[in-house]
Amino acid sequence: MGAGRWIVGWALAFAETAEAGPWTRPSGEGYAQFAVLGQRIDGVDAVRVETYGEVGVTPKWLLTGQIEGLVFPDLDGMNQIAYRATARRQVWQRRRVLAAVEGGVVGGEAIGGTQNGCDEPGVEARVSFGGGGRTPAGRDWFFFTDAAIREHFNCRRQRLEFGYGQEVARNWFVTNKVFLETGTGDAQSAKLETVVSRRFGRNDLGLGVRQEFGGQFSETGIILSLERRF
Repeated sequence: MGAGRWIVGWALAFAETAEAGPWTRPSGEGYAQFAVLGQRIDGVDAVRVETYGEVGVTPKWLLTGQIEGLVFPDLDGMNQIAYRATARRQVWQRRRVLAAVEGGVVGGEAIGGTQNGCDEPGVEARVSFGGGGRTPAGRDWFFFTDAAIREHFNCRRQRLEFGYGQEVARNWFVTNKVFLETGTGDAQSAKLETVVSRRFGRNDLGLGVRQEFGGQFSETGIILSLERRF
């Protein structure tokens, strides 16, 4: 197996890398994720539902799509929805370290919020860097860094994302992420997410927490996710 396919193999073992990082997939191979987050935002209960999919077009090109909704059971008329569609291109590789660029369209309140037109259709550009290897105990690990910018008509958002994951036991994985976001309106946010997942063949089941540790809002969430590779 060549170095590139080896990197793809271990990187895709971690379900939580799906929406971030520089990795692509072999042509015709794909991934789908369904996640539910029970959240409390500034004292208000909310449920976020996320659906995400990606498919390899060539060894260096990947297409992604995402739809998510935010439901406030106790607030009529406040429910939100959003979409994202992008193409990712791997542009550099040196041994087990890779880089990629990504771009596409986004829209909706659940991604951009309603301040200053952030809910209007816009474009997103992203640069990703990541890599990994194997511990002395033979467990796979990875890291990644993403920098993204979203442009709407009267709104701009910048986002940094850092992640680290490791196989801690056979078929058990732990992934930690940090999200930092700034921009116009109420964009300032800093979140920490930890997910523990268990592999069952081509499926992964994950449970985790997401906690706001800085920014304009108080937010805590419990995550339940199901992933499928095909």
